[in-house]
Amino acid sequence: MTETDWLAGTDGDDMLLFVADRLTPRQWAFLAAAHVRRLWDTLPDGPFRAAVEAVESEETLSADARAEWVRRVTAAEPEAAEAAGAAQLEVVRLADPDAADVSGPVLARPTQIAPAFPLFAAASRHARNAIEWASDAVTDAAEAVRRLLEEPGEHTFSRVRRAVDRAAETRNNAARAANLARRFKQEGDELADTAAGSKNKRLEAARAEEMVRKGEEGAGLAPGSEGTGDDRLRLAAEKLLARTLREVVGNPFKEPRFEPSWRTEAAVGLARGIFAERAWDRLPVLADALLDADCDEEQLLRHLRGTEKVVKEPPQHARGCWAVELVLGRWQPLPPPDPNAPKRKLVDDDFWDSIDDLDEEDVA
Repeated sequence: MTETDWLAGTDGDDMLLFVADRLTPRQWAFLAAAHVRRLWDTLPDGPFRAAVEAVESEETLSADARAEWVRRVTAAEPEAAEAAGAAQLEVVRLADPDAADVSGPVLARPTQIAPAFPLFAAASRHARNAIEWASDAVTDAAEAVRRLLEEPGEHTFSRVRRAVDRAAETRNNAARAANLARRFKQEGDELADTAAGSKNKRLEAARAEEMVRKGEEGAGLAPGSEGTGDDRLRLAAEKLLARTLREVVGNPFKEPRFEPSWRTEAAVGLARGIFAERAWDRLPVLADALLDADCDEEQLLRHLRGTEKVVKEPPQHARGCWAVELVLGRWQPLPPPDPNAPKRKLVDDDFWDSIDDLDEEDVA
């Protein structure tokens, strides 16, 4: 990997492989926490979010503290999952999720054909799925938080990534199913009105079935494919990993210079506040404070202002930002790569698939 590859790349796995054997436990923890924050809107207030904040705190959590957070997250999970399902029910209530198991239209006359029934049936089915997936998304997100609370390192980060990806996919499926349920309900109402005077109701019913087929295929929720992955989610996650690595590691090819005289009371105070409050909008103010202290390290100042060279996108600011850590005296440069180290690869899905049963026993 070259410096340009690192600064402008979007292949997070290649970048991680380049530095994985040189990261500190603190850097692993920050990377994992940044990934869990992808689920912030899915995580309810309370122990779920507080546990993430605790992992990101200035002090490293002890094993006892991590175990206590796991206990609190696990205790809160059932109620949170139920609440998420109840909230989703309100979103899709008009699609009648309770009718998802009805196998045929309820008709005044047995010989009558209800043309819109395929749309109403699909609406009910997707409404029920949306409720289940909304609840499951919270369960999966809670699992991601529990994984985050393990001893920081490459294996923990790999577990966190898998759990976060699963939760994000479930959340995405819940949203797609809810949208489809409401759409089919509306289309069913419209077809029921327009087909009321039609003499060929079988043709209208076939039209409804075709509307369902196209709608489900377009949403990626056709029967038999529910819950399949979304390539867009995977690409976004890969891109996020690349940006987060640049945020936490900095430039592994060029160590920034920092003079002790730049660590003024004003600069340190600003950096502490930015870290504590996640106040990334104050980073340019921190750059000004460093300039007042005669700082002339371009790499540092550009990162704080979001004007880095070569980098195509603004920084993915997060706790663990190398520039803030540097000002606070906590940042450590990566050691140089070992030219004699054997070729390695990241922990992959095949490895975790082989120990999933053991993982479940550990969590229990």
